[in-house]
Amino acid sequence: MGSLVAAALLPLLRPALALAQNQPYAVQGLPAYPPCPLVVPKSQSLFQPLRLRPSQVASKNARGCLSQADAIYGSNGCPTRLCPRDSGAFQLTPPGSGNPIAPAAR
Repeated sequence: MGSLVAAALLPLLRPALALAQNQPYAVQGLPAYPPCPLVVPKSQSLFQPLRLRPSQVASKNARGCLSQADAIYGSNGCPTRLCPRDSGAFQLTPPGSGNPIAPAAR
């Protein structure tokens, strides 16, 4: 009977567990750190950038922002702020042409 109650409550607990987890189940091997503070609104917590290993922070921050969804990281591996809106905005140029590809019309 207890397992039936637990199974019924699990879908209700998943959002809370996801906020506390701060790491997808597919990514293994990070020690259990406390969750990072959110740098996105709570309603958009699925878009929270993942924690990095502290040893990866300097290299990641040196590479800069790859997109608006990227972040600048603190020494503890937590994202401290999202990248500026114009981050990662560039036009692709096909090989051999000098012409940039225009964004697709919507």
